[in-house]
Amino acid sequence: MDKEVPDSEGSVRNRALRRVGSAAAIAGVIAALVQTAIDPGIPDDPREAIRQAAGGRLLATSRLLDMAAFLLLLTAVAVVTGTFSQERAKGWARAGLTLFAVSAGAGAIATMTVGALPDVAKAWADGPPGLKPGYVAAFDALNNVSGGIFAVSWAALAIFGLLYAAAMRAEGTFARWLPWVSMASAVSALTALAGGTGFQVDIAFAFLVLGLLLSYLVIVTLGLRLWRSSRARRPAASRPRSALPVSDTTGNRA
Repeated sequence: MDKEVPDSEGSVRNRALRRVGSAAAIAGVIAALVQTAIDPGIPDDPREAIRQAAGGRLLATSRLLDMAAFLLLLTAVAVVTGTFSQERAKGWARAGLTLFAVSAGAGAIATMTVGALPDVAKAWADGPPGLKPGYVAAFDALNNVSGGIFAVSWAALAIFGLLYAAAMRAEGTFARWLPWVSMASAVSALTALAGGTGFQVDIAFAFLVLGLLLSYLVIVTLGLRLWRSSRARRPAASRPRSALPVSDTTGNRA
């Protein structure tokens, strides 16, 4: 049975919690990738989009996976944040965790908004012809709102990448390439937001995908680090000493 053992700095080492964080990191990234693979997408034409949403079920399934990914990844980042030991690194990591929580929260709200689209599409399919334009307008409005909320989520994720890169550099025990990958994911996501919202260029989507994949790489690496640390043997100084008396080689009790 795993025990919480105070280390030399007074923090708590919980092996079971680190394993939970590691599993959450891997499962969260897998859920996010599967969601991306099965996401049917929404056409730009509102009439075509509502027609597809009314006839398919993948949209609702992909949203459920999206929600699971947000919760799992937030759990993983929260556990990793608790493993930093340097004071400067702790500050950066906690700020990063706050931004990741904002990202996950905004993403969850956007996901729930998109999850309502199949209901609007079903009402459109079953409704009388005179009401169909109203359902199309409602569908398009919800879709636009979800897109704006997702933009907030991606912006917060980009800032998280910058803050966590600073935390990993301040900690000094992470692989040198990992903070650079975290910064690259942030720059790519910010470039996508600037290109997509400001200049409406098609390549913005490619930058967004790149930024998300790089952030997943960072989280998977952090998850593997958690797993390795949960299996590492504690130093002798941190192990609890037995309360039983011991004997030396002469048979005398210590």
